[in-house]
Amino acid sequence: MPIKRIKQKIKKHFQEVLEIKTTPNEIALGFAVGTGIALLPTFGLGFLIGLLIVLIFKNVSKLSMLIAFAVWNPLFLIPITTLSYFIGDMILADEPITRFRFELLNQFYTYSLRYLIGNLIITIIATVVSYSVVFYLVRKYQKKEIPVLQKPLDLHIEPVLQNPLDIHLGPVLKDV
Repeated sequence: MPIKRIKQKIKKHFQEVLEIKTTPNEIALGFAVGTGIALLPTFGLGFLIGLLIVLIFKNVSKLSMLIAFAVWNPLFLIPITTLSYFIGDMILADEPITRFRFELLNQFYTYSLRYLIGNLIITIIATVVSYSVVFYLVRKYQKKEIPVLQKPLDLHIEPVLQNPLDIHLGPVLKDV
């Protein structure tokens, strides 16, 4: 493959990366949606739900949603489950207990209702906080990087393509 063609391919890939139209809102929204899905009890269907959301809503960043899934891994979910039940129990402490004929249904209803209410509260708070934090961080990062990205692409790539040894090995081979 000729050198000129390789240079063109490298330029093309750099240009594609620099022209990604992902806004801070899209990245933060993707992370918040991923947080919400990861924290809600989806019974193993969280990834499929996330895929469906990405297919329906185009302004959700896929990568940031996957990162949120990784952040809220099972090690985090164990304490969150306990906290969910504790919060739900505090809210429903004086609530009259619904009675069914089967004791198993009584226990299941009581514990699951308390867990789900507490989990919903935690999920809403975590989703709003994660959106806000990620939005702020991405916007701050992009503002810092914008001046660099606005320079012509050739100013960044041409020196590397013309003399790669000069960039990578610096003064070591320059004097040889």
